[in-house]
Amino acid sequence: MKSFEEICCGIIKRPNFIKNATIGLILGLIPIINFLAFGYLAEMGKQSTKNENLNLPDWPSIKGNFKNVLIKNFFLGAIAFFEFILIPCLLCFSVFGLVGLEIFGICVGLFISAPTFAYAIVSDSLKIPWNAFAIPRDFVKVYKWVFIHYKKLAIPSALFLCFQVVVSFAIPCLLMGAPMFLGLLFMVSYVKQMNK
Repeated sequence: MKSFEEICCGIIKRPNFIKNATIGLILGLIPIINFLAFGYLAEMGKQSTKNENLNLPDWPSIKGNFKNVLIKNFFLGAIAFFEFILIPCLLCFSVFGLVGLEIFGICVGLFISAPTFAYAIVSDSLKIPWNAFAIPRDFVKVYKWVFIHYKKLAIPSALFLCFQVVVSFAIPCLLMGAPMFLGLLFMVSYVKQMNK
């Protein structure tokens, strides 16, 4: 199995990395619109389940099925963000907030949420759940896998967390979608390779 560093270098060397990452980073800067960037990651994971290789898909073009892909990816990105990033961060914030460690709680939430988000995407667990029972079922499946593989996920999760903490000193919290997109791009690539 390749190391996290090798996977990150491989993603950066892809011919369309700069263009696709730049679009994702720009969309990630705009609150609410940043769900499109998370939807792009969902599309990346969905395509990888079909062909077993993790490629960076091009952003939907105006010529193609732009409207349908855009709307679907927006909703998938919003669901993924709320279900696997915001909920863990809020739960950890609440639990550790009881003893006055709110910042520590957010850090624990981010540490847990990065691999859960990535696995939900690459395992095809992420769907638009019109069924209210789909969310708890997805939660159990995703968290079970992450806790089984926690040793392999610890270093990439710690790097993701450090990246978010360092960047948060430079830009306002409202704009955190951009560095989160970039960190999750690498995390999705790593978890995909683990899940082969």
